[in-house]
Amino acid sequence: MSLIMVKFSPNGKMLNSVLFDAAMDGDDLLLIQDAVLYAVAKPELLDELKERGVNVYACKDDLIARGYDPTTVNVSVVDYEGIVDLIEKNPKIIS
Repeated sequence: MSLIMVKFSPNGKMLNSVLFDAAMDGDDLLLIQDAVLYAVAKPELLDELKERGVNVYACKDDLIARGYDPTTVNVSVVDYEGIVDLIEKNPKIIS
């Protein structure tokens, strides 16, 4: 199992698609910084990942900083303590 951390917005970063393609069943994918916009702008992509067995998370503080209510997104929302837990849980981190 791996933790895949995505930090770029959905606006044309090819690296994001590489990271999404690398996500496999049982992996944790964490949206941080501008990547939390996927939870708002591209929920269908995140639904596809979840259907593949990927656990998708978004950073609560990054959603709030961009003016979004964390309770309205269709992914698990984590605070900084939750991010630390994900890092400790996964022996391999891809970013």
